[in-house]
Amino acid sequence: MASVALFDPCYMSVLRPRDAANAQRVLQALGDDVTLLDGRCCGQPAFNSGYRAEARTVGRELLRSAQPFSSIVLPSGSCSAMVQHYLPMLFDGTRRTGAQAIAARFHEFNSYVATHPRFDRLGLKLEGVVAYHDSCHGRRELGITDTVTGLLARVEGLEVRRLPHEEECCGFGGTFSVKMREVSVAMMTAKLEEVSATGARVLVSADFSCLAHLEAGARGMGLELEVWTMPELLARALA
Repeated sequence: MASVALFDPCYMSVLRPRDAANAQRVLQALGDDVTLLDGRCCGQPAFNSGYRAEARTVGRELLRSAQPFSSIVLPSGSCSAMVQHYLPMLFDGTRRTGAQAIAARFHEFNSYVATHPRFDRLGLKLEGVVAYHDSCHGRRELGITDTVTGLLARVEGLEVRRLPHEEECCGFGGTFSVKMREVSVAMMTAKLEEVSATGARVLVSADFSCLAHLEAGARGMGLELEVWTMPELLARALA
C-alpha cells in the first residue's frame, strides 16, 4: 500500500469542498493510504499578481507540510504547474535545491492515477455524455491533454465530445478575468457556445478554476450545464 498526501488547494477547499473527498475516494480505490493536506496555498495568486515575497511565504509552508511524504497528489492543473515550475524559482541557493527536490514529489492527479500500477482495479464505468474542456495549464505547461482524454476513454459507457477550438483559453486566467473583463467575457462566451453545440449537459476538466468561471457564465447565459472535475467524474465511475 502506497502512502500519499493529497493536497486540497485553498480555492478548491472553499469553492468545491466535496472534491477532496472525491479524489481521496479514487486514491483509496487504488489501494493508497491517503493523508489530507488542506488549508494551504501554493502561492499562485500572489505570484501572478507580482507579490513574490508573499508567494514565497505561503509556498514555503506548503513545501514544509509536504516534506514528510514521498508522493503528493494535486487535483489542480494550475496549482501543479505553480509548484513544479515556478515555486522553486522563488528561492535561492541551497533553499532552491531543496524546494526543487520537494516539488518533484508533487504529481498532478490525472497523471498519478493514469500511471498507477493498480489502475486496472478501478473498473471505471459511467453511462452518459460529457464535453471536455482542456485547460491552458494542463495543455501548455503540464502537457497532460492526452493523459486526461486517455483516462476518459477508459471509462466504459462514457461518450466524450471534444470542442472544435479546444486549444483556446476559456478567458479566466486568474486576475485577467477581473482586469480584462470584456475580453474575458467574450472568450468565455465563445467557449460556452461551443460547449452548448455539443449537446452535452456536463462539462469536465482537469482544472476547477476554468470550470468555476464557465459555470458562472453558463448561469448568466441561461444554459443548463453541470461542471465536473476529473476526481468527481472518476469517483462517479467507480464500480
